[in-house]
Amino acid sequence: MSKITKLFKFVMTQLKRSIERFPITLIFSLCFMASVMTRVHMSYDAIGTDTVEKWMMVFALGIPMSALAKVTNERFQFDGRYKYLTYGISILLPLLYYLTIPTSMGDYFIMRFLALWGILFLMFLTMPYFLHRKGLSRYVLHLAGKFFMTVLFAAVLYGGIAMMIFTIEVLFDFNWWDEIYFDLFIFIAATFGVTHFLGNVPEKNQAIELEEYSKLFKSLFLYIVLPIISVYTIILYAYFVKILFNFKLPEGVIGNLVLWYASVSVITLFFVRDLRSKLEWLERFFRVYIPLMTVPLIMLFVALFIRINAFGLTMPRYFVVTLAIFSTISVASMWQNKKETAVLMMILLISMTTLSFFGPLSGYQLTFNSQSNRLEAMLTQNEILNADGSLTPNPNASKEGQGEISNQINFLMRAYPDKKISALPDGFKADDTKEVLGFELLYYWGPGNTIDDYINYYVKTPQQVIDLMGSDYLVELSSYDQAFEYDLNASYHIKLENDKLELTRNSEVILSENLREAAAKFYLNQESVPQLIGTDGTIVHLIFQNIDGRKLTDQTPVEVIDLEINGFTVRMLIDLAE
Repeated sequence: MSKITKLFKFVMTQLKRSIERFPITLIFSLCFMASVMTRVHMSYDAIGTDTVEKWMMVFALGIPMSALAKVTNERFQFDGRYKYLTYGISILLPLLYYLTIPTSMGDYFIMRFLALWGILFLMFLTMPYFLHRKGLSRYVLHLAGKFFMTVLFAAVLYGGIAMMIFTIEVLFDFNWWDEIYFDLFIFIAATFGVTHFLGNVPEKNQAIELEEYSKLFKSLFLYIVLPIISVYTIILYAYFVKILFNFKLPEGVIGNLVLWYASVSVITLFFVRDLRSKLEWLERFFRVYIPLMTVPLIMLFVALFIRINAFGLTMPRYFVVTLAIFSTISVASMWQNKKETAVLMMILLISMTTLSFFGPLSGYQLTFNSQSNRLEAMLTQNEILNADGSLTPNPNASKEGQGEISNQINFLMRAYPDKKISALPDGFKADDTKEVLGFELLYYWGPGNTIDDYINYYVKTPQQVIDLMGSDYLVELSSYDQAFEYDLNASYHIKLENDKLELTRNSEVILSENLREAAAKFYLNQESVPQLIGTDGTIVHLIFQNIDGRKLTDQTPVEVIDLEINGFTVRMLIDLAE
């Protein structure tokens, strides 16, 4: 029997095992495939897109949850009503999740969904070894290898079929539907990909022995990654010596230097920990390397403390702190000689991920509290927030204070649109700032109170060749150019100041125009290129490249005075009269 035939029979056997062992998971996978294809074939604003997207999320959650139910039944040997109860929960909970999905899914909701999916998958990996069973790190590494093998097989399968489709299209002039290649991708991923991967999941009592440790991963971790992180440790220590001589911590550098170093170290040590019993030098490496990580981790926490104390807690800083705590506890636990801690590390990872996204200790809640406290401190410092919690408008607050408060309010309103800012009155809007605080909200840009307020125009096809239409000069200006002057020739002079364009001839103003008003006029009527005509016959063509701003009213029709132009870029073709 040829090797190809053996490989084919092996793959088919794995697929058969998967179908027999994880039927509910495969049903969820097929439903996910169908919902994704349905959504792709719908137009962007079609009726029912929200419903289809919600079902996509439900079916996506059902995949790891039903797989977790299967390995849970195997691990605890549930039978009868407990078995069916576990399966029932794995089906019911994703369906109930549908009721918790909001109509408008923000970025944080998507993050929480992805975190929930990841938590379920981590539980699926951990359950076969819960609680007192050795070999979890080898098991996870085994599945990682099978995952990459699945990706390789699926990619080859996709490439081969896609090439056939393309060849038929070219040779026989056959017109496929536009989404055929994405449909093929999601079909292979949801059918072959999921089925092949689950078919490689070891049976409930099958242990991955040290002799089965992948030679590829063994060489990668032991002879490539370990030497790299060892040299990196020496570099970090040399850098810390430099800091001691300079007596100054560089801003924003130490966190990036140490965070990835600690993460790679924890992952590598986790996967090679079981090899310590076979490699004496690896045991010595653990005993020396982990204590050496102490100083970089301490410097990481010091840098984080300084940053958070100065600027408050943000989501990225929250996750950096969480990852730093996990890394510290993990390497400390692995320092115990040959002690099995892989399951406890996975439980810690699952627990910290859950706390980070759900509940009162989540990053979303804690960072909102921290940034709200910063706003209150700014308002108090600028004599706006009183001791009893009331607000007194202060139009005489310094420009620096107004800028800091404006930036903080902008950030809170943008990052936490569903939260009530405690220092500000109920129903506070950006346009209320002058009345409430005593000054306009500086640097306010973007949508108003609703997404419908936002206006935007841009040239869809960038011009690489520009028709000057017989003009003498091409001048490009934007709303950021608040002070621009140029002598076109001995007679003509162009000037832009505070959005007001002036063209003079022999020091006499022949043309004057407010470019923001011109942008508003063009936005309302985009059928023709605006022209400005000077008193001497000079013609200026205004070719707007982009415009952004917002509407100030819900009334129709919209007039020029109803538009607030925040930014623009315009090309001016100037045809002088002389």
